[in-house]
Amino acid sequence: MSRRRDMHGFTLIELMIVLALLSIVAIIAVPNFNTLIRNNQVQSKADELAAFLQYARGQAVINRTIYEVKICNDDGQWIIRKFASSNGNNCTDGEIERVMEHNPEQVEILNTTLSNNSLLYRPNGTTTAAKFTVCRDSDHASGYLLDVKATGNVSQYRRGEKDSSGTPMTNCTP
Repeated sequence: MSRRRDMHGFTLIELMIVLALLSIVAIIAVPNFNTLIRNNQVQSKADELAAFLQYARGQAVINRTIYEVKICNDDGQWIIRKFASSNGNNCTDGEIERVMEHNPEQVEILNTTLSNNSLLYRPNGTTTAAKFTVCRDSDHASGYLLDVKATGNVSQYRRGEKDSSGTPMTNCTP
């Protein structure tokens, strides 16, 4: 076909080819983007939990008193408060210093058996050893393991690994 020299723009066929290529790229990219978002949600919750636990340890050392990290299963909240034996299992008693919201429908946080769903940090920063896994839809390959040592230190291992040597996680149970 001949073109006039003063005509500018694209032909309909050129536009159709570009749209077809863009739709193919979008079809490939959207599922990968969704996976990226889901993995980032799991990682951010694991990072948030590690910081939450470290905050409780720091407060126990600074204030030289026992601090409690309480898992409130009924409303999906985790709280940090000064420990008092009168608090018992109630999540509303005592002076709550920090709250971490947790939606188990998005990201699961599983823990080893803690007595009364609480972790106590002593004034010297030590605690009872515990393990937590952060997973989504029981997908252990994209989950994180947080290991709370008796010294109070929190170790967060790489995605899908259950120790520092790189041993893969086989399930989301800590």
